[in-house]
Amino acid sequence: MLLDRPLEMMAKIDSLLDLETKLYDKAYKTAKNIAPRNKNWEKDIRYTTFNTLSSVIRYARLNLIFREEFLEDSKWWNINYDEYFGYLGPYFGIAESDRIRGRDNIRQPVSDDFVKTMIVGLYSSSFSIMESRFRLFYNYLIKEEQKASIKGGRDINNIIKPLLCELNLYSKIGCIDLFRVARNTIHNNGVHTHNDTIIYCKQKPYPFFKGKPATYGDSLDLLILKILPEVIEIFDKIIERLSTESAIVDPFAVDEQV
Repeated sequence: MLLDRPLEMMAKIDSLLDLETKLYDKAYKTAKNIAPRNKNWEKDIRYTTFNTLSSVIRYARLNLIFREEFLEDSKWWNINYDEYFGYLGPYFGIAESDRIRGRDNIRQPVSDDFVKTMIVGLYSSSFSIMESRFRLFYNYLIKEEQKASIKGGRDINNIIKPLLCELNLYSKIGCIDLFRVARNTIHNNGVHTHNDTIIYCKQKPYPFFKGKPATYGDSLDLLILKILPEVIEIFDKIIERLSTESAIVDPFAVDEQV
């Protein structure tokens, strides 16, 4: 579902801001907690987990703000159309003599595609953060003898399930499954390509039918209001369990290139 009304847009921007602020606050408090034991706390994965996810949410919020204040503003669009988007005219069949009407016709597809692309990136980035952190935290929380008994190797499902059991959070497995399936569906242009399934997240059923578009409603709301709060709760529990570790290096934390 696209964001087609200003009030809906502002509600999503506000929801993203709430989530971003919550994550940034968690990053700040985590940094204060680990800094006395780890002078390189900025590269400690307990801190970077929250900080990186906060940055990704900020990216999404800025995208929606840009769309609201620029792409959806006909004045900005008309002033900047020729420089940034004029090449699109011939592909939309716009004649030179009809450029003013053509600009208006092109603006909405560009604006809508902008949001679609942002949502794909947000799902991909958020899931990547979750998966990479779960894999690393798994090594800290799951004992070697338990790892040896898990069949299927390092498949993400074989990491998530024992991790959630260890944390007494197995009830959240449905929301993590929903995250995975929704991400895959979005990457397939909204169509579910695997067998029919019903996934339950917080007691609500989400059906997926093979070869059919997903019907879970607004994909952005699903992620920021339903899925990510569950993921954050899991991260909270993990980081609380690992609070006494002196340092846990984030292998994904690299120095910024100028």
